[in-house]
Amino acid sequence: MKKRVKKKQIKKLIQATINSVEMNIEVRHQRTGVNMCYEFIKNYLIFDSKRLPKARLEMYNAVGLEVYIKAITLHELGHFLDREALLSSIPRMIELIKIKRKAPFRERKLNIELFKADIEIHEMDYVFEESAWTNAEKLNRLYHVIDWECFEKVKFDSLLSYTACYNRDLLIYQQLAAKTNNQIAG
Repeated sequence: MKKRVKKKQIKKLIQATINSVEMNIEVRHQRTGVNMCYEFIKNYLIFDSKRLPKARLEMYNAVGLEVYIKAITLHELGHFLDREALLSSIPRMIELIKIKRKAPFRERKLNIELFKADIEIHEMDYVFEESAWTNAEKLNRLYHVIDWECFEKVKFDSLLSYTACYNRDLLIYQQLAAKTNNQIAG
């Protein structure tokens, strides 16, 4: 019973945030392991009531759960506002995924041409994340949903989760590039 009540409370808070910025989008609960995401192809928000509280506690400088949910909701609405760009990226993303499927990670990280797909996906993801946060900032400035200090903490932590994986792969790419340049020079 407690889980169902928590799920309803979280959904109510997400819906209230959506309403406060005068938007309209369907909200669904789903066990995904991801705190919240915007399903841009089908056009709805998904939240995981089990993951949201855990994700908030993993923050470097944690904020209250209600503030965290509001900030993440604004961020996902930022993706909603960027839907056309997300949809237009599908053909290129399909190409990149096909490249990645041809070779496992251990093989791609030995071949700079194959590994370029990993880097391009990271870069596309990060651009969409930044764009969503920019849109979320605009919504927060216009509607004053949460205070700026908390907003910035959640934004920083969210973007950090993307940069960690990207930086790891960027190091691999740079090593491959250096190795390739040495082979060409030698």
